[in-house]
Amino acid sequence: MTDSLPDAEVVRLVLAGDRESFAILVERYQHAFAAYAINMTGTPDDAADVIQESLVRAFRFLNRCQDPANFKAWLFRIVSNQCKTYVTRGARRRTLPLEAGAEVTAPDDPAHEASVADLQRRVRRALLDLPTDQREALLLKYVEGLSLPEMAEVLNVSVPALKMRLLRGRENLRDKLEGLLAWDPQNPVI
Repeated sequence: MTDSLPDAEVVRLVLAGDRESFAILVERYQHAFAAYAINMTGTPDDAADVIQESLVRAFRFLNRCQDPANFKAWLFRIVSNQCKTYVTRGARRRTLPLEAGAEVTAPDDPAHEASVADLQRRVRRALLDLPTDQREALLLKYVEGLSLPEMAEVLNVSVPALKMRLLRGRENLRDKLEGLLAWDPQNPVI
């Protein structure tokens, strides 16, 4: 069964001419970085486009993957670079519709649910306003759960540089969100 093959073997098959085997890698990883891409681009649609483009690039440049056993990390670098390209090209940012913020099932307190959805939108907006390198570091650390050494390998930067990005990112996010938790939904300040 080819879908149980290790990544390195699947890469070898693809490079040997079995192009259809790349579908195994697509199936394994097309959703793996979705949360990261959504948080970097701002919308699920843009994230899907970035992931699709990343998979196309991975296929085109598969021969450049120096460590096929570590294909997932190599693909993540491509996804990360595509997200950065998307952001730096000034792609049109769209906001998520209110109903996309959180799926609500039989809320006990509609006002509370509305304030939670608003808080999510504000945090997402503040995160999108951070410099790309800081946003990326925060997402990798706190959303994807990577360790500093893993982040350093994926981003090809030093651990001290990542620590500084995380520090600055947390400070900037805190500044952007200052007073947000004390926000009163009955008297919103916009």
